[in-house]
Amino acid sequence: MDRFSRLLGEFSRKKSEAKLARQLNKSVEAPEAYANGTSGYLIKEGKNAGKVLKHLKTDKNKL
Repeated sequence: MDRFSRLLGEFSRKKSEAKLARQLNKSVEAPEAYANGTSGYLIKEGKNAGKVLKHLKTDKNKL
């Protein structure tokens, strides 16, 4: 019976960890892309607030 108790306990722990991971993934907010007409990510908080990261540009010659 110890083998089944161990397997059941392990299954239960993995299931609860998976549930917690799903809840944490749902609560993550994605950064806002194309904010205020930019083609990058606008940082809203912290010491770099207001900066735009990773401008995406395409050259006219490559179109």
